[in-house]
Amino acid sequence: MGNWYTVSCADCGSEIRVHQDWSNPPRVCKSCKESQWYEKSCEGCGTTIRVHRDWERPPRFCKSCKESHAAKWIEKSCASCGGLMRVNRDWDHPPKFCESCKQAYAPKTASCTHCGASFTIPTGTQIKCKENSWDLPKRCEKCRELFRHKPFKTVRETTWTGATVFRTYNSAGQLIGESKDEKGFFGDERRVHRAPTGKKTGTTKEKTDWLGNRYRETRAPDGSVKSTSRERTDWLGNKYTESRGGSSDTKHTTKTKTSWWGKKYRETQ
Repeated sequence: MGNWYTVSCADCGSEIRVHQDWSNPPRVCKSCKESQWYEKSCEGCGTTIRVHRDWERPPRFCKSCKESHAAKWIEKSCASCGGLMRVNRDWDHPPKFCESCKQAYAPKTASCTHCGASFTIPTGTQIKCKENSWDLPKRCEKCRELFRHKPFKTVRETTWTGATVFRTYNSAGQLIGESKDEKGFFGDERRVHRAPTGKKTGTTKEKTDWLGNRYRETRAPDGSVKSTSRERTDWLGNKYTESRGGSSDTKHTTKTKTSWWGKKYRETQ
């Protein structure tokens, strides 16, 4: 019995028998130990779990639910850098890009070069443009939709003030913009283009190359060249206008046509 001694419970003060060989002698009695534990329901399945009052972060789920939840997590490669990221199988819209790429290509706001409206260029679009060496979108989604409907038809019309304008419509009959012939400060002639919102989108002037051939050049309000056009004749002797422009140097062909009621218009393919 000489190896046993008593200590006072740290909670209630009652005596506790302790053996001198124990490396971790108890500080509280059995009764106090039991009072520090309580039961709560698992938030997943409702089963009972024991929780200690001293735990700073008591568990919300039982062991079985934790294991089931952990099994739903998988590793997936980032669509941009290839790095691994954790994704849950239950997510309806799992991320395509890791946090690092999301920060490097955070959504940015731009101004539509056609209508002037602000629009957002999302992360995925920025990464796709970089991978394919494309320029970032310069038009908002609404204006991009306008330009998707080809062919375009340009009709000469008269405004309520009697001025002549050339209005361009897409194949859905939606107005893309209008152009009007004007004179510059020095009397030079030009054709000014505007969006339906009234925003100036470009100016076209007659030019002559180093060989003396005439062509037309359209510049954006910032001075950059948007497109160039030249008059051509096909092998049947039919005249048409060939234009090139955009970041991809896309070629368009414009021909003069006549509607079924006899009105002439220009169609761009």
